Amino acid sequence: MTRRRSKSEARRTTVFREGRIAKLLERGWIKQASEIPADAIPVDPDLVNFGGSWCRPPSFFRALSFLCKDCGVLCTWSAESQRWYYEVVKAPYYSTAVRCRGCRYKERERVREARRRAGHDPEGK
Repeated sequence: MTRRRSKSEARRTTVFREGRIAKLLERGWIKQASEIPADAIPVDPDLVNFGGSWCRPPSFFRALSFLCKDCGVLCTWSAESQRWYYEVVKAPYYSTAVRCRGCRYKERERVREARRRAGHDPEGK
């Protein structure tokens, strides 16, 4: 089931995209707006964490496929999830997803239990 977008939401998305593309053009990250694919989310250069690297950062986020490190299932890391991870959480842009959602929860619980057993997290938070 797909969600219908209202006109105001579509307008906000367009303004959001145009503003980010303008920043990328101004900073010289891209030469033309057409370098950003229509299905991608442009990067906000002010929000990306470069992690001390001198490599050229990406100019857009696009859905990526990866194999889960634990269960081997082919998964997709959405462009919106990447935007949140790199711009809101401020993760270094060279880190990527390696586990599916289910395996991430299992790994988090495994680490939490190991900390509790070692006496580092007595309340189990």
